[in-house]
Amino acid sequence: MPIYEYLCRDCNTVYQFFSRTTSPKTAPACPKISGHRALERQMSGFAIGAPSAPPPSPSEAPGENPATMARMEGLMGKLGAIDENDPKAVGHLMREMAILSGDADPRMEEAIRRLEGGEDLERIEALLEEDPDGTGSPLGGASSPRMDTSLYEM
Repeated sequence: MPIYEYLCRDCNTVYQFFSRTTSPKTAPACPKISGHRALERQMSGFAIGAPSAPPPSPSEAPGENPATMARMEGLMGKLGAIDENDPKAVGHLMREMAILSGDADPRMEEAIRRLEGGEDLERIEALLEEDPDGTGSPLGGASSPRMDTSLYEM
């Protein structure tokens, strides 16, 4: 049976849910606090990662893993062919690159999430250049969600 990841924006937490079906019809409720907005299904890092590019061992940096470097070079080759007017495609490629590089920058994660949601690329670029709340963090100080390691039943 599959395990799905869902983000609660109110908690800024990703929760893992065990499903008895491969196609759940509805998103689960926040397991911690009732009354939160509907959870959003997330693409897990495991689902995006390529079998040909295992994560680096703890003793090596991401750039030192030959399989990771080969996969990154393959992604770089896709840059010229990607439709820059398709924010979802740009976001997907950026997410793959962030996962392979081990980049956990919360600002970039927020930009990728917005691109994957179809938000205009030029708008995201403008937001990345701004500091709207004076925190020194573009995109309004967005932070990466934390991961709840518990397993909940749908």
